[in-house]
Amino acid sequence: MTVNAIGTELAAAKDEIEMMKKLGIPVGFDSTKGKHVPGADVSGIRPVTKRQPRQYMNRRGGFNRPLPAERNR
Repeated sequence: MTVNAIGTELAAAKDEIEMMKKLGIPVGFDSTKGKHVPGADVSGIRPVTKRQPRQYMNRRGGFNRPLPAERNR
């Protein structure tokens, strides 16, 4: 390839990147690890808590008594 052909390809690549930016297509990728992301603390969901199972049968003191209080994490 000649120097002129390489320059033409670079110019075409830059034009493509500019067109992609104008269309809103992501051109580069970056990680958000360790960075503050605005709006990440706002959420519309209710997190599901982990429920602890309670043993009903075969427990100390017999099964015909009240169950212990349920603990949620």
